[in-house]
Amino acid sequence: MQSENYIYGIHAVEELLNTRIQSIDHIYFDKDKKSANLFNLMKICRKERLAYNHVPESKLQQLAGTTKHQGIVALCSVKEYCSIEKLHQILANKENPLLLIPASVEDPGNLGTIIRSSVAFGVDALILERKNTAPLNAAVAKSSAGMIEHICISRPKNLEGIVSEFAQKGYSVIGADVHKGKKPSELNLKGPLLLILGGEHRGIPPYLSRLCTDYVSIPINKTAQSLNVSAATAVLLYECASQREFKF
Repeated sequence: MQSENYIYGIHAVEELLNTRIQSIDHIYFDKDKKSANLFNLMKICRKERLAYNHVPESKLQQLAGTTKHQGIVALCSVKEYCSIEKLHQILANKENPLLLIPASVEDPGNLGTIIRSSVAFGVDALILERKNTAPLNAAVAKSSAGMIEHICISRPKNLEGIVSEFAQKGYSVIGADVHKGKKPSELNLKGPLLLILGGEHRGIPPYLSRLCTDYVSIPINKTAQSLNVSAATAVLLYECASQREFKF
């Protein structure tokens, strides 16, 4: 039986792209099926920087729960992403906004736990990449313990441009790096802040790393080598909340 988070069929996916493109997490194409309609949809994916890939027909059948998928299946998020306009509206009422970018976090469990910690420690919004990041699926929602419903999560087309825009508005852009950076307590985390963390395998992507105005590194026992990204997020957000005197 088809999951409610999967939409299949050429016309259905076309309509989804036209009306709810923000809700699309990933599009799967039949690797052996060729048609002008599918090719046009693929071009839209590239233009809009949507994650997509080619898979065997059996995979599409599994996702759609039917053989009548017409060579395409779209995965939709369990929560609607905030538009950039909505994000700016939310931040307009905040004196010292705190934004978090968990870049290239591929594990749904990690992303869900990061969302949970974000709500716990007063993050105003999360901003995600359109590619290389886990989709907002049921596993993420479960790991967030329901907290996914209590925070704005945006996924802009031009993330690099958005980060640059916030930097121009006076936000500190701080990247978390296990190999370099100041201790959390040595940084001023009280003002408008955009905190960037890297994923399990890629770390912070170069296009975001070069926008960082400073770096933070959590001192730990050398035997441990590094922290899991979700654990590191909780540590850093607690420091942010403490400096900001967040009311728990």
